[in-house]
Amino acid sequence: MTPLLLALALVTQSTDIEREAAAGILRQIDSLEARLKPTENAQRLASRNDPARDRVLARVATVWNSELQGVSDWIGHHPEVGWHEFQAVDTLTTLLRTYGFQIDTGVAGMPTAFVARWTSPAGAGGPTLGLIAEYDALRGTQGDFHGDQHNAQSPVAFAAARALIEYMRDARVPGRVIIYGTPAEEVDPPAKTILWKAGVFKGADILVRSHSSTEARRDRPGFGVCCLNIDAVKYTFTGRPAHQLTAWNGRNALEAAVQFYSAVDHLRSTWRPDHRVQGVIPEGGIAPNVVPDHTVVDYFIRFPDEVYLEHIARMMDDAAKGAAQMTETDVAITRYGEYRDGITVSALEELFFAYAKKFGAPGLQEEKGRPAGYEETGWVSREIPGLGVTVRSSSFANHTYGMRDDTFADIGHKAFLLDAQLEAAVLFDFLTRPELRAAVTEEHRTLAGLQGQYLAALRRVYAPEIGADTALSKESRAEIRIPQVKRP
Repeated sequence: MTPLLLALALVTQSTDIEREAAAGILRQIDSLEARLKPTENAQRLASRNDPARDRVLARVATVWNSELQGVSDWIGHHPEVGWHEFQAVDTLTTLLRTYGFQIDTGVAGMPTAFVARWTSPAGAGGPTLGLIAEYDALRGTQGDFHGDQHNAQSPVAFAAARALIEYMRDARVPGRVIIYGTPAEEVDPPAKTILWKAGVFKGADILVRSHSSTEARRDRPGFGVCCLNIDAVKYTFTGRPAHQLTAWNGRNALEAAVQFYSAVDHLRSTWRPDHRVQGVIPEGGIAPNVVPDHTVVDYFIRFPDEVYLEHIARMMDDAAKGAAQMTETDVAITRYGEYRDGITVSALEELFFAYAKKFGAPGLQEEKGRPAGYEETGWVSREIPGLGVTVRSSSFANHTYGMRDDTFADIGHKAFLLDAQLEAAVLFDFLTRPELRAAVTEEHRTLAGLQGQYLAALRRVYAPEIGADTALSKESRAEIRIPQVKRP
C-alpha cells in the first residue's frame, strides 16, 4: 500500500482488521475520487456567483429569524420522548400545511411519523429533494430534555424547504420536496429502519438532515455509521415463582439474568478491544419474598464493523442460553433494533464543507471523519445518497444538560440558521446542477457496489479467528414491532 493509501486507511477504517480487509477497496475508492474530483468541484460550486442561490439563502435567514427559531425553542421547552411526540407533530404538520404541503400522518403504522409532500407547479419531472426531520427528546434523571437538540432539526429542515419551494414555484423549476418526519431517534426499534422497510423513502433522489455537534466536520467516502454498528437485544428469562422460605420450589429468573450479565463481563477479554457492550436489567423481579419468575436484560452491542458484531452477538446468545440452562429457566432473545454501516458520498460531504467554510461556520475541523452514512440512517443511505450537516451548536457534549441550555443561546440559534442555509445550499445545487447530480449518482452507485466486496473481505480476514461464525441465523432475529402508544 502506498503511503497515501496507508494514511487514508488509517483514518477511514478504525480497526486493524478493517484496514487489512479494506486495502483493495480503498484503492478503488481513491481512484474514483481522483477521477470525480469532489473537493475541486465543491469549491467551484460554493465560490461561484449565483444570485438565485443567494436569494434562497437570504430567504432561509428571514424565515428562520421570523418564525422557525421560535418553533425550535418551543419544542425545546416542551420535550417529548420517542413515540410520544404528539404536540411536536401537531405543531409541525400544522405549519407545513400553511406552506402548501400535503401531509400523511401515522406513516408505516407509527402515530408520530409523517410525510409532507410538495410538487412544483412546473411538474414533478425534476429531482425529488428529501429532508429528514426529527423532534424526539431524551429521557433523563431530571425529566425529558432536548440534550441532543432534536428540537431544532425539523425547523431547520422547514426553513430550507420553504425557501426552496418558493424558488421552484417562482422560477418554474420542476421537482418535488418531501419532508420525512421521523420519530424516536433515541429509542428503539429504529424508526428510520421501519420507514425504510415500508418503502417510505423510495423516490427520493437525495436526503439531507442536520444534527447538533461540537464541531463542523465532513466525512471521508466509504462505509460507516456515526455510532458504530449496533444490535439492540433484550434477553427475557422466565422461571417459576415460589415463596422465599421454599425457594427450591421455584426457578429464579433473576439469578439467570445475573449469571448472564456476569458471563458477558467475563467474555470481554476474548473480544477485540474496539467493542462497546453495555446493558441494564430494567426488570429484575417484584418483591424480595417471591422468587422472580420474569427478568429482562437489555443490551446495546456495538462494534465498528457488522461482521465481528455478529460474532459477539452469537457468543452473547450462547451465554444467555447457558445461564438459562444452569438455572433451569427459559430465555427468549429479541433483537429489536439493528444499525448498520451506510454509504458516505464525498461529493456531498465536500460541498457541505465548502459552504461551511464560505459561511464562516464555527468549529471547523479540516481532518476528515470516518464514513458515517449520514448518521444512524445506514440502511437508507445504502439506497439513497445523502448528507448529515453538522455545525458547532454547543460547547457541551451530546446528551448533556449543557447542550440543552445552548439550544436557547446564541451558539445554538446561530448554528441552527447555518444548518438550514447549508441544507438549502446543497439542495439548491443538486436541484439546478445536472453535473452534480450525475457525480453524486455515479459515486453512490460505485460505492454501493463495493460495499458487498468489503463485507466479503472482512469475513475472509476474520475467518482464522472466528471461523464460520460470521452470521446469526435468521430464526434468531425477531420481527421488529412498533410500540403501541396511545395518544394522551
